[in-house]
Amino acid sequence: MRVREKLGGSLPLHEDIELDHSLLNRLLEGFEIRKKNFGNKIHFYGPGFKHYEVDDFHIATTPKFVDISITGRNCELMCDHCASKILWHMIPATTPEDLKRVGKELKAKGVEGVLISGGSNKDGVVELYPFFEAIEYLKKELKLLTTCHVGLVDKTLAEGLKEAGVDAVLIDIIGDDQTIAEVYKLPHKSVRDYERSLETLKEHGHRIVPHVIIGLHYGKILGEKRAVDVISQFEPDGLVLVVVMPYYGKARFQLLPAPKAEECAEIVLYARKSLPKTPVVIGCARPAGPERTKLDLYSLYAGVNGITFPAEGILTYAKGMGLEPIISPNCCSTVILPIN
Repeated sequence: MRVREKLGGSLPLHEDIELDHSLLNRLLEGFEIRKKNFGNKIHFYGPGFKHYEVDDFHIATTPKFVDISITGRNCELMCDHCASKILWHMIPATTPEDLKRVGKELKAKGVEGVLISGGSNKDGVVELYPFFEAIEYLKKELKLLTTCHVGLVDKTLAEGLKEAGVDAVLIDIIGDDQTIAEVYKLPHKSVRDYERSLETLKEHGHRIVPHVIIGLHYGKILGEKRAVDVISQFEPDGLVLVVVMPYYGKARFQLLPAPKAEECAEIVLYARKSLPKTPVVIGCARPAGPERTKLDLYSLYAGVNGITFPAEGILTYAKGMGLEPIISPNCCSTVILPIN
């Protein structure tokens, strides 16, 4: 088998998972790209917004990195994708004073980093504007690693976050106008608006970590490759790939299957080839069960730099591929930062 030959012949098969070996052989192109540009190190992340433990992976510390929502559980947009449920695990801090207080409490508990986000308004914007000074306090006074996951970005938002000193800006990039209109409920926006957001962030000197949601169009692959193409124009500091989780969304989503691991793997390989020198990681959002295990296995072959909450056996399998795992309690977006 070419897979075993390329990896030294010692790689065990995953006994419980049926893999497409033709696909594995093609994915090895990504493995070779990541080895050439990044060596053998691979990160496995376990951020502290939930406890996660499998036989070969756990974080043996109190949470070091947590998520904060400036809107609590509320989202004005209420798109079909998650209907605000992604916000439910986040710590609420709905005023600047709340954010400072929460930051101090987290620092006292040993937390080292935060992701600040929230629900979007009906223009797809996370309204962080009143929080700039509080965000600066968390970053510069409390010395917390501070990232923000935003929606669409204008000059004022980019300037305010830059002055606050955030370490990185995370942003979902959607590559299809129909998806933007139907899933995100933004018929007055387009792919160009997301492209402009990246332009604006880069113009203001931000580290950017775009996210692509595979299967966002009701479980179908539609604009993912175009999203990667848009992102690749702006020399991102990292790229996070996640998979739509239908049970988060509204009723139209909940009965639909997520895309198959094989379909997702094709996007992972496309991203790896499009961004050969950019860290590419698998984020925390992806369905559980056998498809998760398959996707994680395929992603190892496709040459990712990291996987968040890896399925059971994945870390061990990575070692069998000759990779050197690094376990981190931080958000996967910190793959670009010295904290790793």
